[in-house]
Amino acid sequence: MLHINLKTVALVAIGMLLTVGLGSCANDPEEPNNEIHDKLHEDPVKMTVQLVECHLHSDWNKIQEQGGPHQNPESPAKFMKKVQEVSYELDKDKGWIPSKGSQKGFFVIRSGDYRIENSFTPAPVYLVFINYYNAKGELINGEFMTNGQENIHQHFFTAENITRATSRALKLGDKVMDYLYVDTDPWDKTVHGDHAKLIGKTNPIGFKGVVRFMQSNVKFDLRIRLYHGYKSKIDPKTKTFSPFDDPAKVLIQRGTWDVNMSIPVVVYLDRETDLDGDNELVMNISDDTDLSTIPEDSLDKEGNRIVHQIMDAFGISWREALEEYVDYTYRGGDVEAGGIWL
Repeated sequence: MLHINLKTVALVAIGMLLTVGLGSCANDPEEPNNEIHDKLHEDPVKMTVQLVECHLHSDWNKIQEQGGPHQNPESPAKFMKKVQEVSYELDKDKGWIPSKGSQKGFFVIRSGDYRIENSFTPAPVYLVFINYYNAKGELINGEFMTNGQENIHQHFFTAENITRATSRALKLGDKVMDYLYVDTDPWDKTVHGDHAKLIGKTNPIGFKGVVRFMQSNVKFDLRIRLYHGYKSKIDPKTKTFSPFDDPAKVLIQRGTWDVNMSIPVVVYLDRETDLDGDNELVMNISDDTDLSTIPEDSLDKEGNRIVHQIMDAFGISWREALEEYVDYTYRGGDVEAGGIWL
């Protein structure tokens, strides 16, 4: 009898374990998506970064609420371009490398710190547009901006390997650039033309941005990184988003980089002192000047310096640099005729 009872107890115990096990499987929470191995977007194999030189129709500090950057119309200049684009492709051995035929880096102008009726309107500023493509050549920006991916992705922009062309060194704490996120909803529309909503302040992602360069005669590498958080891109300690150039250390521990690459940048002129200053170049050269009558180094000290900065930046002759200056300064057309307007 005792033997039979022990068998019965054993069978009942096994049945109870099976019941508990089945119930546990039925009620277990759904496993979250593994963002390390099962991303909800394709990894890009090609990217383009475009800089569009602009003037402002708003205060710099209000761009994220109002918009305002408006393209300066292109001129006939061959080198001093107002719309620049670089293209990079992902090589399995070398990482991100410039695409064949692409411009190798950006040549930009330091913003003048202008104020109009108490509004801070630096000029020029540059709209920044980033596009990613898959192996088929299809634009995949939308994959990072929808289905919750917009909540775990953020671009970061960091100036590295900074050198100055002049003998005066950068001071500790000097910033070479400032950046604002101006992403929109819908992601592929604009504020001015399509009445899109600006979301860069409330959800910074960085497919669209605006940058101003704050030091002249400097060279640096602009590191662009696209952060992919496993759960979020908000700093869990501060409950805020990280600045554009300083991702929180805790985020780096809790995420990965979908993109990590660098683009050379040369700030070769200063808008305030080189292009608006009171010097021989600005005073005496205009659209109809016969440039053949201006021998090399025949301007005053400041004029000669500016022409040589253009020569050095692009590796061109004195005459070519003079032509670039005239084309850029006087032959751009109506300043309000630019087609790109955030």
